[in-house]
Amino acid sequence: MMILPAAEPPSDRRASVAVGLAPLFVAVVFSLIVSGLIAFDTGVAIFLACTVWVVYEMLDYQRAFDAYQQQCMQGDPAWRGAALLDALALDARREDEFVRSLIGAGTLQPEPSRL
Repeated sequence: MMILPAAEPPSDRRASVAVGLAPLFVAVVFSLIVSGLIAFDTGVAIFLACTVWVVYEMLDYQRAFDAYQQQCMQGDPAWRGAALLDALALDARREDEFVRSLIGAGTLQPEPSRL
């Protein structure tokens, strides 16, 4: 029995927060600049800080995701081997039995026929 690599991809929560909040900060800063409560230079500095924050979080997530993909590719290459794929392709009966066992166990629900 072959075991696939652990499927725990990195979380994109921090990048999503940065992408969601940075435009709000920029909009608030823009309105403060227009109303004259902060100087233009300060607003540009805040805008650049928001841009750097978003870029940093996106690159950090991309690095983590790339490391996860690398781990999956190097973890257990046997399940991706040509011999295994050929055996599954040639032995359709074995695949049918596997799918029927999943349906019988309630793991998969059969799709209603489309007439």
